[in-house]
Amino acid sequence: MLCYISQPNRQWVEIYIDPKQSAKVVLDKVLNQLNILESDYFGLQYTGLKNEALWLNLRNRVCDHEILKASNVYRFNLRVKFLVPPELIQQECTKELFYTQVKDEMSKGLITLTEPECDKETLAKIVACISQADFGDQTCNEYQCTIYHNVVKEICPHYGELDKDILDKIFLEHSKLHGSPRASAKYWMLRYASALPGYGVELHRAVTNSGEDMLFKVGPEGIIVQDCATNAVKKFPYPQIRLATHNEKTVHIELMNDAGETEKEESYKLISRRAAVALYRCITEMHSFFRCATVCDDVQSQYSRDFKGTVVSIFNENSDLGKRYVFDIERTSKQAYDFVKRKLFHSQSSPASSPIHCSMTLDCDNRLERSENLSDHEGQDNDVKILKRKLESVKDSLLCCICMDNMVCMVLCPCGHMTCDSCSECIEKCPQCRSDVERFQKVFQNFGLDLRKEGITNCV
Repeated sequence: MLCYISQPNRQWVEIYIDPKQSAKVVLDKVLNQLNILESDYFGLQYTGLKNEALWLNLRNRVCDHEILKASNVYRFNLRVKFLVPPELIQQECTKELFYTQVKDEMSKGLITLTEPECDKETLAKIVACISQADFGDQTCNEYQCTIYHNVVKEICPHYGELDKDILDKIFLEHSKLHGSPRASAKYWMLRYASALPGYGVELHRAVTNSGEDMLFKVGPEGIIVQDCATNAVKKFPYPQIRLATHNEKTVHIELMNDAGETEKEESYKLISRRAAVALYRCITEMHSFFRCATVCDDVQSQYSRDFKGTVVSIFNENSDLGKRYVFDIERTSKQAYDFVKRKLFHSQSSPASSPIHCSMTLDCDNRLERSENLSDHEGQDNDVKILKRKLESVKDSLLCCICMDNMVCMVLCPCGHMTCDSCSECIEKCPQCRSDVERFQKVFQNFGLDLRKEGITNCV
């Protein structure tokens, strides 16, 4: 069946799918066409029967989702599901989709560019980076001011006219980027945007038991519930949430106090059962991806059954008939980064081979002896290559994830991730899980040699 996939940059990908295949197969087909390896960051969205924006569950079949389609054609949106910090992005094609989606979320007001969330200096830096990325180096003429006005109108339609003060700030920041590659400008735009409150936040609308409209903002650090009428805000960090469940159209959140005891329960009603499942999925998957070291078995194994599958399971509980998984998260943020890093390393390294030259004048015994000796040497070479790859993986695990140059020696408390000494001086949040850093603890590696001083990195 024909399927159209819309990308964040407004381009379309056309593929043919089997609706009885898992949604993971569809996503892999799209990402393979785009040469993207960082698949854990992406997902496919579709429109539900009540116009809800829902994520395809990649572990379930496409036909198991209630999808609005016209003329037997599927239409999905390829979106970034987990907006990680830009320093964790390893492919330029991934960075490009992050860049276009963040610009789109800015234009829709999901990432706020007005005060107090975003000051004028940050806005000037973001506009300068977008101008450099989309239009190149600045020029000293009126056309340059027109570019700045158009960029601000694109990413912040309700900002109003730019005064001379903000124009001067943008011009100054743009001049600092003179000669910078466009890819570098996109990276710094994402870097500035990642510090804003709306970065990586997914929105869901709900209603309280008393009929008040609420807006759920589920992000890497927790949940923010905003009253749409009064703009009153409740913040629930993940450590405060004891349990999140759903029942039909209602999502229940149990909160606990400092003693670890259940303090109260919040209940919110959504427009449909699928919307409630989507919010429940979002809370659990966001927490698992950004805050956990591994995805726990309870998350990976949770499923429900349809009526036919329930009847069959009475006689055979191991049957997969009618089984529909609730969550489709496979790796955490750290695991996804390491997984892609290994794949990129193995794709860049190709095994060396050399032809075997044998003289035709040698008799059979000499040829056999030479081939045996050559096989021994090849076996030794393979062992050396394996050792070199192991040393390379050890070296990579000890390098700072920010600069990828210095060895780690500073532990970020309380999350436990590590950076090098120089990079720890310029961060306030963990670059991997984005949790606040309360203090730094210097550690000394328990190795008898320094990899750099001994020249192991050179031999690898």
